[in-house]
Amino acid sequence: ARGETKAPIAQALSSAGWRDDQTRGVLDAYADVPFVVPVPLPRASLSAREAFLYLVMFASLYFAIWHLGSLLFDLINVVWPDAADANKLARGDYSMRWSCAALIIAFPVYAFVSWFVGRDVSRDPIKRLSPVRRWLTYLTLFVAASVLIGDLTTLVFNLLGGELTTRFVLKVIVVGVLAGSVFGYYLQDLRREEGAAPGRMWSGRGWLVGAAIAVLATLVATFFVMRTPMEVRQTRQDQRRVEDLSTLKSEIEGWHRRTGSLPSTLFELAQQPGARVNVTDPFDANPYEYQAFDARRYHLCASFTTDSAATAGATGWTDPKWRHPRGRHCFVLSLPQEK
Repeated sequence: ARGETKAPIAQALSSAGWRDDQTRGVLDAYADVPFVVPVPLPRASLSAREAFLYLVMFASLYFAIWHLGSLLFDLINVVWPDAADANKLARGDYSMRWSCAALIIAFPVYAFVSWFVGRDVSRDPIKRLSPVRRWLTYLTLFVAASVLIGDLTTLVFNLLGGELTTRFVLKVIVVGVLAGSVFGYYLQDLRREEGAAPGRMWSGRGWLVGAAIAVLATLVATFFVMRTPMEVRQTRQDQRRVEDLSTLKSEIEGWHRRTGSLPSTLFELAQQPGARVNVTDPFDANPYEYQAFDARRYHLCASFTTDSAATAGATGWTDPKWRHPRGRHCFVLSLPQEK
């Protein structure tokens, strides 16, 4: 206020025991312009709009990175399968479909919001100092660093235990690359902001383009491995047919316990009070076929669109009693032995 320059003020503060970083933190808040009172520099303020944008950007980043890693894990499991996991294909198919859907939505959201925020920062450089931006950036660095430390710890632990396999090493590399990329980018982003000149354009487009290429390549590889939507629907239709036949089997056994004989037709079975059975195919309206051979043996027939041998691993359907080929197939069934 008395017209002193920053240099003698900094010297006086240093003599009073202030550290250099404390002095800079105070003096850098004021401009070197002549005026009757000190002129403060503009400071970043926290607005609801900025909080919304940064929360969406970082949340979509976490979501996309998680599911990108999950997809890469699934692809590794397909190429290097675990023989001890009987239902790996069933879980992998569901996991890949869910992760593909998440990536197709989350990554474009992250890319668009990142571009939008970068454009705002290039137009108004003071927004680089946004408190919510810095807090979320440092939180992201903390999460990425924690993942890297855990990843390396797991690697060393398995190395010392002599349990390193190709699957494990590749998964460790995937986690390390994803976490390391995020950590490196946002650490560099903070350094750029601290030393950026006013009006400097946002320089994160290279990393964003590289991330987009990695996501696209992973999705393309997954589409080659994953079953098509038509195949998934046909498998689910056949599962519904098997469920109908299984219900009919239970009702036939209940009928035999009550009457001591097999029903003459499925329609007779369906007309009993409280019966909730489908006697026709819900997809093509063709009736299921039923015929009794003797007092204890009968068959149930239906037409299937898939071969259970080709889809059992992808659906988790393992009951050998209901295995079927593609096309019309009859299951020869017997009443359970009475105890």
